[in-house]
Amino acid sequence: MTSPFHPTNWSQACVSWIHEIQIAFDPPAPVEPGTGGFLHVMRWGSSRVAILVLLSFTLHCTRPPAYLSSAQLGSGSRAASADARAYVEEGMASWYGGDDDGFAGRPTASGEIFDPEQYTCAHRTLPLGSFVEVENLENHKRAVLRVNDRGPFVKDRILDLSKRGARDLGLLGKGTSRIRLSSVDAMGLPVALDPAATQADPYVVQVASLSDPKNIETLARELESAFGIVTLQNATTLNGLSVKRVRVGSYTTRQDAERAAEQIAKLLKDRGVEPFITRQR
Repeated sequence: MTSPFHPTNWSQACVSWIHEIQIAFDPPAPVEPGTGGFLHVMRWGSSRVAILVLLSFTLHCTRPPAYLSSAQLGSGSRAASADARAYVEEGMASWYGGDDDGFAGRPTASGEIFDPEQYTCAHRTLPLGSFVEVENLENHKRAVLRVNDRGPFVKDRILDLSKRGARDLGLLGKGTSRIRLSSVDAMGLPVALDPAATQADPYVVQVASLSDPKNIETLARELESAFGIVTLQNATTLNGLSVKRVRVGSYTTRQDAERAAEQIAKLLKDRGVEPFITRQR
């Protein structure tokens, strides 16, 4: 059944209304030929006025809504025009959840069990539970995913997609691609990040993942004397090795975390350490 608000119905309504105007302007009795007067002028003019009004309303009512395609909008313009405060980031993305990588069925940072066939992803700092629209900048395919995990813990990568997300974006064969992500709501509309989420889950600087207890203790003591709070997070590598993630601080702003990461990198520059910013959870 066609909606009463469909443009076709609007057009029919306009035609009916114009028809009623014509009837209303018709004189109750015909004017004899050759006579003038007010009724003759009204009869002569009403049909012409009705035609002009009909054309105007028809053009307006039958014109379809102006929807822009992704190509017309251009990369990233939708987020910028709808909400300039939306978080936007570009970089390299990879994916996880393959048959032999061991991630399927393991708990994510959010506590959920990882299912490679769900539209989820891992990001180092975006609030857990938030949504992002991801665009593959190489083929312009897009997908909306929910952040439920932390990662990738690989240099120069900003996002790890689930297998399902990677399939939709065309990453499965190649493995990696340059992407643009922007923060959206559950309907895929651009939205700013929730500031309360940052307060609830502060930034930390992850310095290293170590398995040797002596090395862990030595590094933790050195960092604690220079930067204060040091925390250790249990983790398991893909080959089943148990490690401790050595982390520094609890920062409410990313700027503070970035300054700490720069200082740590200078302190440990001769040890091949590359600190990066993530969240406590």
